Amino acid sequence: MIESELITLGILFLFAVIGGVIAERFRQPAVIGLLLIGAIIGPNALNFVQDQNMIEMMTEFGAILLLFVIGLEFVIPKLIKIGFKALLIGFLKIGIIFFMTYEFSLLLNFSKSIALIFGILLSFSSTVVIIKILESKGLYHGRREMPLLIGVLLVEDIFAVLILTFLSGANNASNIAAVFEKIAISITVLAIAYIIVNKLSRIIVSWFIKNSGDEAVTFIALGSCVGFSYLAYFLGLSPSIGAFLAGSIVASLPEARLFENAIRPYALMFTSLFFISVGTMVDLFFFKTHMILILIFIALIVISRFFAVGIISYLFANFKNDQIMFSSIAMITVSEFSLLIAQSAMKLNPGIDLVSLTASIIFITALLMSFLVNHYTKASSLLDNADNKKWASHPKSLSRYIQLLFGQIDTESSNTNKFKKTFFKVLAYIIVSLFIIIGFKKLFFSQKFAVLPFYIFLYIAFIALMSFMIYKIYKMIGLMYKTLTIIIADISYSRNIKRSRYILNNLLITITLFIVAIFFPLIIMPFNIPYLNIIPFIFLIFVFIKLKNVTDVIESFQSEIDNFPKYKKISEMQKA
Repeated sequence: MIESELITLGILFLFAVIGGVIAERFRQPAVIGLLLIGAIIGPNALNFVQDQNMIEMMTEFGAILLLFVIGLEFVIPKLIKIGFKALLIGFLKIGIIFFMTYEFSLLLNFSKSIALIFGILLSFSSTVVIIKILESKGLYHGRREMPLLIGVLLVEDIFAVLILTFLSGANNASNIAAVFEKIAISITVLAIAYIIVNKLSRIIVSWFIKNSGDEAVTFIALGSCVGFSYLAYFLGLSPSIGAFLAGSIVASLPEARLFENAIRPYALMFTSLFFISVGTMVDLFFFKTHMILILIFIALIVISRFFAVGIISYLFANFKNDQIMFSSIAMITVSEFSLLIAQSAMKLNPGIDLVSLTASIIFITALLMSFLVNHYTKASSLLDNADNKKWASHPKSLSRYIQLLFGQIDTESSNTNKFKKTFFKVLAYIIVSLFIIIGFKKLFFSQKFAVLPFYIFLYIAFIALMSFMIYKIYKMIGLMYKTLTIIIADISYSRNIKRSRYILNNLLITITLFIVAIFFPLIIMPFNIPYLNIIPFIFLIFVFIKLKNVTDVIESFQSEIDNFPKYKKISEMQKA
């Protein structure tokens, strides 16, 4: 009934104001007050808000508009420069937290399937909550970590969308291939639409503003946000991803600041409703009965975030101690996507209310992050003391070398340009190969061409095409390997190719073993073999040994790096 929906909306608006007043009274971000008041008025407490459809709609709208506003501050070409680093850090961060949560859940006597779900739920951080809390505390704009952190959060959101797609579509093994096809096609179509609209947007927007005046700005902004959000939804992806892409298109326009000012009031309204709607999902009775389990998971989240984000940002992003502490604390909040994953996972009959558990964890981690982020500079003093320890010299040397490698790749030279072009060619060939496989499957099962000569021709064409694609990919990967070896050699004064090849081989082996180890629970899930879970820990021991060997080699020619003129240039670029 429309009356019920209007009453629900009015209650949400009223208590959004009250939540803001409470937060201001206790000098907390508005997000905290909204989450708290949402938990109080929700169906699990005072029951003032009962319309679940309205709550879900406000949650979706709020996330869409906030991601659009975030996109207004990030032009995609600029994000591409940190794209590889963000992808690597995001992928490893998810894997480490997933592995730690999975193993710890097994220690709590949960089954493998439930431990797997817990690992997935706690691996993602909330883009929306992090941005709003940091904005309210004046810690968002001007911080050097934020572009990379936003990139990592977007990578996590994409992974969360993929998991949601699998949970909703992959009910059995035969459906997994279809889900892969759907994801590949959806992402490709969305990327093509983004490129086309980005090319035409300046002409179209200029014409509208010229003929309609500045009054059209609000409608153009909302229209682009809704259009891309619907396209992403239609393709089976999260509407929030489409909203971010729409925001990034607008960000590239000369009138970007005008659009941001026009859309901000609407974003403020809907994001307020977003946080209060998330709060209504918190079940206070569930929290009371499962308090110990929730607190254990909160402790695990804090420890795993500091371990994962801290180590990875130190090695791959050259973050200093205060930056490591700030990034680790900021990532504590669990993502709103985890709620959607929990809802989808409930059909697996886990034996525990995953939605209430996840909502409680989101609520508490938001409160915890809001409190701890004020004290990140004090906490970083602990890392300052650790820097002086003898055992910290090895990680410092490795981190320094990896940063020099990234810095070398970022410089414009014939070798680095060749490596980047070849890397993107490999990606293009892989995507084309994927579509060849999809096309072959569609034609093979088509009833329109059910004749033997056609199938023979199709098989020959498919084998020929795939053989050609595999050969090209193999050759390009070999070229990438040779080019990367030369790039590594350029870091040192002597340009020792043999030593560079040794370092590259060991780094590749280390990364491969590490990725297999942290995602090993996914590999062994179908098997019920005793003691199979010991294998990832054996892999991790090999990773540690390999890293130590590589670090010893790096430290043996540290003076060459320090004395090489290119080192100073790269170091200056990294500081800038």
